[in-house]
Amino acid sequence: MRSGLSLLLALAGGVAIAVQARITGALRAELGDATLAASVTFGSGLVLMLVVNGLVRANRRGVVRLVLGAVTGRFPWVFALSGLLGAFAVYGQAVTVDLVGVALFSLVFIGGQMLSSTVLDTVGWVASGRQRLGRRRVAGLTLGLAGVGLAIAPRLIGGVGASDGGAEPAALAALALPLALVLAGGLLQPPQMAMNGMVGAAVGRVEPLVLFNYLTGTLALLAVAAPQIAAGGFERLPLGPGDWWYYTGGLLGSVVVVGGAILTRTIGALLFTLGLVAGQLAGSLVVDAVWPTPGAEVTWMVVSGAVITLLALALASAPGLRRGPARPESRPAGPAGLGPGQGP
Repeated sequence: MRSGLSLLLALAGGVAIAVQARITGALRAELGDATLAASVTFGSGLVLMLVVNGLVRANRRGVVRLVLGAVTGRFPWVFALSGLLGAFAVYGQAVTVDLVGVALFSLVFIGGQMLSSTVLDTVGWVASGRQRLGRRRVAGLTLGLAGVGLAIAPRLIGGVGASDGGAEPAALAALALPLALVLAGGLLQPPQMAMNGMVGAAVGRVEPLVLFNYLTGTLALLAVAAPQIAAGGFERLPLGPGDWWYYTGGLLGSVVVVGGAILTRTIGALLFTLGLVAGQLAGSLVVDAVWPTPGAEVTWMVVSGAVITLLALALASAPGLRRGPARPESRPAGPAGLGPGQGP
């Protein structure tokens, strides 16, 4: 596959993530419950991965290797449950997108990923081993957080429930708590990707791992949503001829994860990550412009924050950052790390 086409596919994957967030938010508005919406999104991805793993013989063998690896200790068994972290991120989509819009969701989520990835690099729990926290990475992280802060400042300071020149405390908390949930999802995704990389290396294929991600995440979300389901929550599912698109969120997420495992081999993790994030930021701005939620605001500050965050990612990911190669003993066994924004 040519590198130019691979980069375009990475950009398309980022756009798909932004669209997935909007679909999950729309489903939450339709069902009236975030957990039900997240269950449907994860469930649609589970259906796709059941088909993909059931039809391909090598994937069926990979499922067996994954189970045996967890039982025999080839990798920590808890790593096979990393889909729970992805389920939390999708739940965050359902809760927050219709309140803050896709653009702010993406920016805050990426900010959390940057913080968490920096910590994982510093302690050495990544494929490339322990990395120094150099000045350029610190500058990139600071610039990225500044970009996120610029984008959300109007909403937190004076854009919500303004009264007598300031934001009402209740309205401020109503926005701050959802954004904190988004940030937590971003913070948890890099550890999930690190665990996925270790399990994927042990199994030899990514599809069985994605299947287990969706299986564990769907079961957890269904357990949390059990009271709503018992009360007839799924009776509100949109099932009209034109409602098929509500069920494409999980399909988009699973395609991005599987595609990422392939594309990182052709253009490398750095270009894939930057392409994915660029597509996610650009896609989120377009989605908020053409398919807005009541809470979406595409202002010059949001656009500027997105541009600053992308520049910060490019700065923090520059090859010159990775001075001082890690010693072999500090390197985890075989993880194939995946980039920010990737995952169900």
